[in-house]
Amino acid sequence: MKESTRKEEIQYINKSLLKQRGWTESMIKTFLGEPDAEKDNPIYKSAAPMKLYDMKRVLAAESNEGFKERKIRAANRSKTMKDVADLKKQELLEQIELMTFKIKVISEENLINNAIRSYNDFHEMISMERNYSSFDYATPESDKAFLERIEVNYIRHKLTKYDTALETMAGRIGVHEAVVKIKFMILDAISEKYPYLADECQNQKDRINAFSTEN
Repeated sequence: MKESTRKEEIQYINKSLLKQRGWTESMIKTFLGEPDAEKDNPIYKSAAPMKLYDMKRVLAAESNEGFKERKIRAANRSKTMKDVADLKKQELLEQIELMTFKIKVISEENLINNAIRSYNDFHEMISMERNYSSFDYATPESDKAFLERIEVNYIRHKLTKYDTALETMAGRIGVHEAVVKIKFMILDAISEKYPYLADECQNQKDRINAFSTEN
């Protein structure tokens, strides 16, 4: 059984591996046509069967001059698209560099009260929508680190143009990097206007960095 499996793996190649070799969907259709075999997806049992192509046919096609020309054109086209995407991403990040974010300043007492109310209102709404009975309400006696976190979040969403700035980024190339950059700029601005929240602002930046590294 194991020997048969090894022969199958050597004899056939799937679409994913073909594309790693420089094939595109149109090239597969033109030079290979219908698959030579199919087998169940080993990861997702309910997914459509994997299409497999005889390795001998693949190697023969790859030696064809027409295939070689198509592969070069596809690679050049892919590089051009990447270069254009990189340029658009850079232009977007440069636009963000010119942005300024005004931070509305309110008293610490008002900020704590507003942040607590906003946090509780939001989680009450979520609990009703998702039909679960309770959550831990925020109060002035809640953990200090927790209160500082919800204060910074309140400032970011309610006392700046953060959400508006994100809306202008939607769908643009480089949006992930843009969102991170905007968030960092706003956190720095919050640190300047609310110095007692500087540590929490840095904590949030560190968490973003850690998440980006993991992903």
